[in-house]
Amino acid sequence: GARVVVLEKSAQGGGNTRLAVSSFTGVIPGEAAKEHLRALCSGTVEDEIIDAYIEWASKNVDFVRQLGGDPVPYFPGPTFPEVTGAETMLRFRPADDALQGEGGRRLWKLLQDNVEKRGIEVMTSTPVRRLMQSLDKEVVGVEAEAGGRISKVLARRAVILACGGFEFDERMKRECLAMPQVYALGHPDNTGDGIRMAQEAGAALWHMNAIACPLGYKFPEYGSAFDSHIPGPGYVIVDRNGERFMNEYGGLYTRWLSVSHFIPERLEWPRVPCFFVFDEKTRCLGPVSHVYGRNRDLYRWSADNSAEIDRGWILRGHTLGELAVKMRLSANNKLERSTARYNQFCGEEEDRDFGRLPDTLAPLETPPFYSIRAFPCLLNTQGGPKRDAKAQVLDPWDRPIPRLYAAGELGSIWGFMYQSGGNLGECLAFGRIAGINAASERP
Repeated sequence: GARVVVLEKSAQGGGNTRLAVSSFTGVIPGEAAKEHLRALCSGTVEDEIIDAYIEWASKNVDFVRQLGGDPVPYFPGPTFPEVTGAETMLRFRPADDALQGEGGRRLWKLLQDNVEKRGIEVMTSTPVRRLMQSLDKEVVGVEAEAGGRISKVLARRAVILACGGFEFDERMKRECLAMPQVYALGHPDNTGDGIRMAQEAGAALWHMNAIACPLGYKFPEYGSAFDSHIPGPGYVIVDRNGERFMNEYGGLYTRWLSVSHFIPERLEWPRVPCFFVFDEKTRCLGPVSHVYGRNRDLYRWSADNSAEIDRGWILRGHTLGELAVKMRLSANNKLERSTARYNQFCGEEEDRDFGRLPDTLAPLETPPFYSIRAFPCLLNTQGGPKRDAKAQVLDPWDRPIPRLYAAGELGSIWGFMYQSGGNLGECLAFGRIAGINAASERP
């Protein structure tokens, strides 16, 4: 029953939701789910907030059905299956999602259609610049820019911040994430605007160093990064010395932890960038990127990677030694030695260095050989204004800032480890929590 206006920074709405890969979470409610989320959040989220998330995320599927969608289970469900309570983490995607990676776009269209059906006003190309507060610190509206002019939009009940993270704010990334050369796969308008506005209004921040961050490729021709996807098991990941340093089939969203190694004596990050190395057999299996995220509408990767070799994005060498020279590795022969050791493990069907499972071991033995530089590439950041179980934004003393709410990845509950589909699931869950409580405010 509330009158709602949506102010959108970009010319086309959707942000990271529209660019998301596939799925949203549903949760089986109960103590097991609570224990699992406590573990993933590393003790940084109060129980009442976890309870609220579980309650509303458990209704996500029914909510999407009420909007006219037909979600179906999407496997695998839990990202951390060995953590207690993992069986309560379920993932879903739209049933008509015939193309892998289109789940976010299809979910966004469903939401957008329902906004239009309800006649909710949406003002695009209208970035909000600051929150307006009364003398007693109530949030009473916003200042927004449209057509080069600043307008004041007054809110009779409340303001909800749902403006994403800071993946494209270089200064904030350097301050909060420490690692150099952290790029992003998502929407370039995510520049931390909501964080700064909330800070100015007196908000506390949380989870500023929490991220969902696989490895990807960054090329100067494109502002956003490309996701990495090697189409077969015949590859290794090596550092700038040419040495393996991780289980290449380990957690997708936590790969940044493996590359965040720092050598203080040399002030050096030896794994940023790192390199995917593969052979001719693997090259011919298909593209080494799905091209998810922002670049999905901008670039089509060649089926055999030949166009990217011609562009110089992928390096080629007739031998590993020749490839190492082109990669400008800082140590002689280490790429050849580490690859030979890996090939030995393939023959023995046991990775004695990093525990890669036997069915993921395939030797690199078919020349020519290839490499592509990889960097930590954000799906999104999780940090922002701290919220409570009602989605109210809190000040540094955990007191609600009157009439200010937040939802989505802006101040997400994911405090350390990220469950796949968790952000879209949280957008649906805390979006409804924020909407209901904001609409219940006294005008």
